[in-house]
Amino acid sequence: MQIEVTCNTEDEVLIANVRQNSQLVPRWVKSLPAHDGHAVIVGGGPSAADYLPSIQQRIAHGQTVFALNGAGRFLSQNGILPDYQVILDARPENITLLSPAKEHLLSSQCHPTLLTAVSNVTLWHPCMEGVDDCLPDHDDAYALIGGGTVVGLSAMCLAYTLGYRNLHLYGYDSSHREDAGHAYAQPMNAADPVCKVTLGGKTFTASLAMAAQAERFPEVCNNLIDLGCTITVDADGLIMAVLEEMKREPEPITEDEKYRQMWALPAYRDMSPGEGFAAEFVKLAEIGPRTSVIDFGCGTGRGGKAIRDLTGCQVLLTDFAANCLDAGNRLPFVVSDLAEPMSLKADVGYCTDVMEHIPPEQVRDVIENIMACVKSCFFKIALFPDNMGALIGHPLHLSVFPAHIWAAFFSDYRLLHMEADENTSHPYATFYVANQGD
Repeated sequence: MQIEVTCNTEDEVLIANVRQNSQLVPRWVKSLPAHDGHAVIVGGGPSAADYLPSIQQRIAHGQTVFALNGAGRFLSQNGILPDYQVILDARPENITLLSPAKEHLLSSQCHPTLLTAVSNVTLWHPCMEGVDDCLPDHDDAYALIGGGTVVGLSAMCLAYTLGYRNLHLYGYDSSHREDAGHAYAQPMNAADPVCKVTLGGKTFTASLAMAAQAERFPEVCNNLIDLGCTITVDADGLIMAVLEEMKREPEPITEDEKYRQMWALPAYRDMSPGEGFAAEFVKLAEIGPRTSVIDFGCGTGRGGKAIRDLTGCQVLLTDFAANCLDAGNRLPFVVSDLAEPMSLKADVGYCTDVMEHIPPEQVRDVIENIMACVKSCFFKIALFPDNMGALIGHPLHLSVFPAHIWAAFFSDYRLLHMEADENTSHPYATFYVANQGD
């Protein structure tokens, strides 16, 4: 599947809502320490009705219920008062979804009428461009919640932020059962366009938002598992086919084909670490307009472009996935395999978020091949496992070592700078090295 779903509300309206709502509600969600509580997250899929006894049993054991959108009213009608009702969507008609709950976790992009319709509101800020810039001064910490434009994925991230590490998902079907998209009537979604999704030899009918949730579920799920979560799913339909695919042993694949597949996914382009490290590199390596630079394993090319924009220097991009560059990047680009000798020459190399992707048996060869092309090279290396490879069923970070192991790999070169911060959730090590005699 490759489903691109955009928000159903203009960005200007979302930002205006965030700005107004942040003034209305003083209680904002912030990150809480991990605890042993269990979050029972109930979506509106048709199977939610099948699992009411299981949900009630979890409540009897003191577990916390998060009801998404109209699932709040559905649970209330079945004798269950949710601890939280979670709403993300910004359309004003979502006011019809409000239902009894001990607390309402409403996104700051929701229409302001929702916030004034109930008294027990805590606001949460979705991780979207421009949110930080429009928030008023706040006298406490707050968190930005990931998950994108789908409430089911955002709710998983929200529960994690609130300290839950045991997540139990119900009604996450991500597809219709016969003609029903929900376990209850929901007229506001009756006219949503639908599509056919085939996975694991079965074909499912789903709204575009459901299909987008199913597509992004492995990424969000594996991110949370990497962060220490245990996740169970009691559902039906497309999401169960997705789970079966996640369990399936991946077919063998070459490294170049792996990255051709990854660069075909829009989600893999969202982040460009090389772009973020460009200023650090320019300062450390004293890059000027007369310096020539090779960006080894350039990916999108945004890192090389940032270096050129900062300095006006000559930058050559190289990667072995011919489809990696962003559209519109006009810097010179050469397809090359870093594990093989290259006939490229420049003053300085730039290699960020690359070495951890190299198979361990090729690490020394790659360093040697890079250093044969340049006098010195800046390496920024991730020290943590990846999660994006789950999108195609293959890990991407194959060489995850602590900083002192990487230092040993560079022992044949002159160490100009080394820095490592291994006490964060996404630790990196920096090495700036030169050939002996240069």
